[in-house]
Amino acid sequence: MKKTEWIILAAVVAVCAGLALFFYWPRSGDTVAVVSVDGTEFCRIDLSRTARPYTFRIEEETGRPVSFEVADGRVRFVEVTCPDHICERTGWCGAPGERAVCMPNRTALVCYARGELPPDGGVRWITESDHP
Repeated sequence: MKKTEWIILAAVVAVCAGLALFFYWPRSGDTVAVVSVDGTEFCRIDLSRTARPYTFRIEEETGRPVSFEVADGRVRFVEVTCPDHICERTGWCGAPGERAVCMPNRTALVCYARGELPPDGGVRWITESDHP
C-alpha cells in the first residue's frame, strides 16, 4: 500500500473510533426508561427515583402480555408470554443507551439520559407509588 492509502485508512479508523466513543460512552445523570408498543411510546419510568422494587404489567392497556420489574435504578422484562423469552434473558437495563426488545409482543424498552429524552407528548409516567 502507498503512503496516502495508509493515511486514508488511519483517518477512517480514527473517525470510526471517535464515533464509537461518542455513541457508546456511558453517560451520567438521571436515567429514564421508555416503553414503546407497536412503535408508539406507551410509558416512561424515572429510574433515578426508585426507592423500592416493584413490577407492573401493560397487558390491560395494550393487550400485550408483558410485565416489567423495576429495582435499584434498573428495569427488565419479566413474565413475558412469547416463544423463546429472549427479552427476559437480556437482563437489566439501567444506563442510557441500553435496550431490550420483545419482538413477538412488539414491545421495546430503551433507556435515555434525561437530557436526551424526546418530548413526551403527555405520556404516562410509571412510579412505585402506582404499585403498592
